[in-house]
Amino acid sequence: MAPVQLSLTPAEKLFRKCLLDCRQELQHVTGMKDLVLRWTGGWVRDKLLGVQSHDIDVALSSMTGLQYGQAMQEFLKEHGAKYEKEAVAQGINPQVKDIHKIAANPEKSKHLETITTRMFGLDVDFVNLRKEVYDEQSRNPQVEFGTAEEDALRRDATVNALFYNLDTQTVEDFTQRGLDDMNKKIIRTPLAPYQTFKDDPLRVLRLIRFACRLGYEIESDAQEAMKDKTIHKALRLKISRERVGVEVGKIMAGPDPYTGLNYINQFDLYLTVFGDPMISQDDFQVNADEAVIAYDGLRRVLEESSAICLALKPKEDQALSWFLAAYTPFVRLSSRAEQASREGIKATNKMSKILKDAIDLRPRLLQAVELVNEDKATRADVGMVLRQCGGAWRSHVLFSLLRDMVEGEFSTVIGHYQKFLSFIQEQSLEDAHTVTPVLNGNQIKDALGGPKGGPWLKNGVDMLAQWQFNHPEATNEDAKDFIASKKQELGLG
Repeated sequence: MAPVQLSLTPAEKLFRKCLLDCRQELQHVTGMKDLVLRWTGGWVRDKLLGVQSHDIDVALSSMTGLQYGQAMQEFLKEHGAKYEKEAVAQGINPQVKDIHKIAANPEKSKHLETITTRMFGLDVDFVNLRKEVYDEQSRNPQVEFGTAEEDALRRDATVNALFYNLDTQTVEDFTQRGLDDMNKKIIRTPLAPYQTFKDDPLRVLRLIRFACRLGYEIESDAQEAMKDKTIHKALRLKISRERVGVEVGKIMAGPDPYTGLNYINQFDLYLTVFGDPMISQDDFQVNADEAVIAYDGLRRVLEESSAICLALKPKEDQALSWFLAAYTPFVRLSSRAEQASREGIKATNKMSKILKDAIDLRPRLLQAVELVNEDKATRADVGMVLRQCGGAWRSHVLFSLLRDMVEGEFSTVIGHYQKFLSFIQEQSLEDAHTVTPVLNGNQIKDALGGPKGGPWLKNGVDMLAQWQFNHPEATNEDAKDFIASKKQELGLG
């Protein structure tokens, strides 16, 4: 096979020149002759796919990332002005940041210190080639210097194990399968899948993410290993939930969340991923298959239901929409759903609260949907529900819609919610959550003859808000007359 070459951008060419010039000076000062510089991982894969990447990992054959990063800093103190001038002349970002050390954290399966910086608009990590030696007595590997082949073989997928040699300016495929797997669109582990996942269980989710991001198929042996219960247990207990959440978040925000989330269910990973890892999976009492129905429902909404998409805007926060679909099986477990989302995938406070509120407010939403479809709804019936939902009302309606799809027939559910959303539009209720009573608390008390505040006041505010929805043109004087007429109902008569 002829050597594979890559076309570099001006910034990449300048960065390459800077790296090689720094190495030349190091060789002159130290006599070092064996240092090989390579770019590796996702940058090489994306280049081959014609996708521009601004993240470059620099793999060093005989120095640590810290050693080379420090050498680079010293080199730029003396020669940096030359590269800055060249960058400006070519329209390249000339900024070069100081190196920053990211410590190893074996307890979170981050086994090696990384040195990071930013040069010429590129985010750069320096790290030495390494191999990971696993001991059966410890779950954390010993990280040692390795050859380029050893470094390639320890990676999660063959398509992520390609190198670009800065000297030969060619792609190196030490697994002997990476380039072929890219041509065949296959995600495969360089070594035996079970051992690969046992060494780092997060690789299960990473491979799922790459498969749905690239549109590749996961190789069959890897799929079988992904179903292994010992791998699931290791993923649940060994890997930090922050790292799990990052991978799941990237799947949900990626180009094909439908396939990625279905893979999670297909490999029986639903509760391993989305449940609280500190609670026994038997205690959850949820049916993971319901998530698959919700995923299919959301996909069909996005592809077939333009009216609902226009009303609910599920594409504006794609990750949130798929997050809600993922937690539809938790519909009867409000507090547990919130806790599972916080602890399972480290969802943000905002996302977890939207989920909990969507479950808690679903009965009221269902009642409003039913009233609209029976042609019995008043403007207030729907407006008050949306007011209670607040700014997240679209997400709450989407959750309720997806849950109804789990329990009913797609076209029937779509019809019911389309009529409900049409009612909202026709009655100009999209901003119902921002409606405030035309009278404030003191004005309400004045209209009722000046009683002291108490629990009745909240009831009065709600009563007034409901009346306003049915009388949108009412004046302040109309409102005062209305609230005064409710004195007895408020327990003040």
